[in-house]
Amino acid sequence: MAKRTTPFVRWFESVTANQWDLRPQSTMTNANVEQVVTAVDGQTLTLKYKDGEKKIFVPANTPIVAYVQGDKSDLKPGAKVFIAAIKQQDGALQGRAWRVGRGGVTPPM
Repeated sequence: MAKRTTPFVRWFESVTANQWDLRPQSTMTNANVEQVVTAVDGQTLTLKYKDGEKKIFVPANTPIVAYVQGDKSDLKPGAKVFIAAIKQQDGALQGRAWRVGRGGVTPPM
């Protein structure tokens, strides 16, 4: 049986899986899409990775996004953002990665 997905994003090789797990007991793994089977309610992807293979069901309403370069003009009132930050010794947060949705899109992570 295929597993269900949370939002798909293009993955950055420099980020380790434990930095981005979205839920307890979840992990992210780099994989190659080997096969796609389309159905009315979504697609089932066969993913191959270094330790094996999994079938993942992607519902038709799953957002699929790719990051593109932006600039300060993307930061507008009402824009949805995701900011990865690191806590500094003085308690302040320093943003390391900024994601801003365009056209009402919420950045998944």
